[in-house]
Amino acid sequence: MKKLITIALSAAVLALGLVGCGGQESSKAYNLNDIVTAVESANPIANPRDVDDNFITLDMLLTKDNIEEYAGKVSNDQADSALIVAVKAVEGKGDAVKTEMEAYKTSISTGGLYAEFADKEAAAKDARIVQQGDYVVMVVANTNGADYSAIDTALDEALK
Repeated sequence: MKKLITIALSAAVLALGLVGCGGQESSKAYNLNDIVTAVESANPIANPRDVDDNFITLDMLLTKDNIEEYAGKVSNDQADSALIVAVKAVEGKGDAVKTEMEAYKTSISTGGLYAEFADKEAAAKDARIVQQGDYVVMVVANTNGADYSAIDTALDEALK
């Protein structure tokens, strides 16, 4: 009986330890504008405009109720693919936001949306979607030669 109690207590302590570790990763706060600025240094956006509610809900089809805050820039040049969107999801909704971003990526890279702009569609196929807890960032390289390895480095640095 003592062994059973010892095992049960050990399991409980281990479970509490794992919960504590899991919470640390998602509890880090990031400044969304800093993320956008860092990525934009590797992925300059021609004629940028700020991402707004209409872009988030009507273009990207993200569920607004899953989003606590967001920041981003998108090119206002029709032939340029540059996009940076950083989202802080409502607690526990990071996976849902990432799934919706992946659906958006699919729609802009395979749906023929950019048929007249093959370079734009090609850049969208390699778009990056990175999640860190409840923070999710999507980046599409510009069509003027942005390098995804530099974008990856910028994302890694911004989400340390």
